[in-house]
Amino acid sequence: MREHTGQVIGGVSPLAHPAPVPTYVDPWLRRHPVVWAAAGHPAAVYSTTYDELVAMTGATEVDVE
Repeated sequence: MREHTGQVIGGVSPLAHPAPVPTYVDPWLRRHPVVWAAAGHPAAVYSTTYDELVAMTGATEVDVE
């Protein structure tokens, strides 16, 4: 994981990778007014909205069920 993202497992942010990587988001998260995402370290997170997360990452929506 670190090779592709520069971040450790357990803290991989959907943003700021050294090279583009495919990013996916489960549309189920739309149900929450606030979404918390990893911020590059296992002890760091940030809050955003579903729409902001998709806009920032260009993520593809995938039902994970």
